[in-house]
Amino acid sequence: MKHKIYLTVTERDLKKLEKIVNDSASDELSDLIKLLIEKDDTDKYIRHHVYLSLSDISGFEPEKFNEDSDLKLDLGLGIYHKRALKSYFQHIVLDLGSTKPITVAECERLKKVQDCLKLVKSKL
Repeated sequence: MKHKIYLTVTERDLKKLEKIVNDSASDELSDLIKLLIEKDDTDKYIRHHVYLSLSDISGFEPEKFNEDSDLKLDLGLGIYHKRALKSYFQHIVLDLGSTKPITVAECERLKKVQDCLKLVKSKL
């Protein structure tokens, strides 16, 4: 069983958490913390966070959908859900150092998961 854990930490605390995780035996957790801190693989970082955003809005676990999944038919997202994606996606863009805005209108036009990924990548 997987558990969702939401943490709000400073960069300093994140570095401390990285040390604790690296000392553990969990390679998967170590890889995730490395992705969050170093952000070296931009595509992987975007994919991870877009999937988490869609999971949070839809209630479906990220493993239950893929890039071809339809936001309405497969994830049950209506127009208001899509509008709510704006703040999630804007946060991802800001984390990656871009200040280009994501608009509500752009989110309203999204049809598939792959469209979400393309939208976020277009803002970098």
